[in-house]
Amino acid sequence: MRMVVISLTVMLLLISLWIWFHYTSVEPTTNYYYEELDAMSELIKKEQWQKAENDMLHYSEKWDDTRNLWIYFINQSDIDNIDSSIKKLDVFIKNREKVMAQAELEHLRVLFNIIKENECLSLENIM
Repeated sequence: MRMVVISLTVMLLLISLWIWFHYTSVEPTTNYYYEELDAMSELIKKEQWQKAENDMLHYSEKWDDTRNLWIYFINQSDIDNIDSSIKKLDVFIKNREKVMAQAELEHLRVLFNIIKENECLSLENIM
């Protein structure tokens, strides 16, 4: 009986940690990037490249901070995909490639959405 109580306690502790991480880090960060990348898309459509470059520098710095926390909790391939996509987007913006930058922005938004869905508390993710 004692082992059952200990096991349930550990399981509840892990689920609580998962919920806390999701609502304090994953949810706000994915929402932030989802909204900010939408604003970046508007800058690219209007070909405001200098503002887009400045914003991209800010987003990259913020992502580095987030990455350092998420690396312990999120699947490494998801983080690598976001790293790669951010680097591509930065190059496309610097080269002023409108179509490629918009495509990479949408890809980056999808990657953040995938993380949000994979890390939410649902029966599918628990099993």
